[in-house]
Amino acid sequence: MTRNDRIYYACQAVVIVPTGGDPSAGGTSIVRGLQSIGMNSNFTLEQVFEIGQLEIYENIEDVADIEVTLEKVIDGDKLIYNLATDGACKTDLAAAAKARSDVYLAIFPDDQSNATGVPLNVCWNSGMYVSSVSYNYSVDGNATESVTLVGNDRFWNDQVSLDGATTANSKFADDTTDGEFAGSEAPNSGVVRRRNVDVAGSDLPELVESQVGDNTTGKSGGFHVQSISVSADFGQENINELGRYGPYAKYATFPIEVTSEFEVIATSGDLKSVSGVDINLTEGTNNQGETIIIKDDAGTILNLGTKNKLSSVSYSGGDTGGGNATVSYSYSNFNSLLVDDSSA
Repeated sequence: MTRNDRIYYACQAVVIVPTGGDPSAGGTSIVRGLQSIGMNSNFTLEQVFEIGQLEIYENIEDVADIEVTLEKVIDGDKLIYNLATDGACKTDLAAAAKARSDVYLAIFPDDQSNATGVPLNVCWNSGMYVSSVSYNYSVDGNATESVTLVGNDRFWNDQVSLDGATTANSKFADDTTDGEFAGSEAPNSGVVRRRNVDVAGSDLPELVESQVGDNTTGKSGGFHVQSISVSADFGQENINELGRYGPYAKYATFPIEVTSEFEVIATSGDLKSVSGVDINLTEGTNNQGETIIIKDDAGTILNLGTKNKLSSVSYSGGDTGGGNATVSYSYSNFNSLLVDDSSA
């Protein structure tokens, strides 16, 4: 058997399909623009001792938990969240939280300059649920998407799965990536950088737009936004039953908090008044629900709905070290996050 001396980025490929789907379809199931992949396995052990002896009575193994963490650049190709939920992330958070996918990692010979042909090893992560998602835009570097998926079943190569017949190699046909990584691929729309974030075309809270400068033309709107981050944690938990070893399902722990944070160069302070005695505040509250919709040139739309409330304001910087003062505005909502990458 041929073995690699090492594994590096050019000899790996990741494919995500709905659970039970055929990864040999290739093409649109491959995660394009992938920057990193991490996989963990956690084995739960519970010790039972007995009165009368020091030696352990039994070391019981409960269901193992597996985790896959992926990060890609936002580039106009299908987002990981879209692939992992078969498009449900575009229309319904509850459906996206329940969706299951199979995640395949294929490792190819390290003497090839691109991942194609017959893989040396295949890892099949079966029945995976989305556990968390996050999106990050910054003035430095590339816009990225990070997704963590969780499950209980992982099979390598010819290890037989729970049905007693299927293996990772048999599921992952030899031609899955044949011709797909020819060594000349390019981003569908170009990797999103700071100039590709349509701040002016997005719906942002009034406070985020409060530091507006003289030049309000173009996609920046003159709002001096330095970074935007959006994240949600689904907190998938097992549902067990008597007579069965593994869980028969996982469930998202609603309500799911969706957080967003905006860092802005300060030109006028943070401009947020706070009152503990309801003076001059509408309906006796410090904050009103606001709409947040974030757009970029790759066609990505992050829709956080209309009930985002300010959770914190942080003013910092501008000290004797010579740095600029910045304001960070943090918002949160519950159960409202739709992600559309404008793909079919």
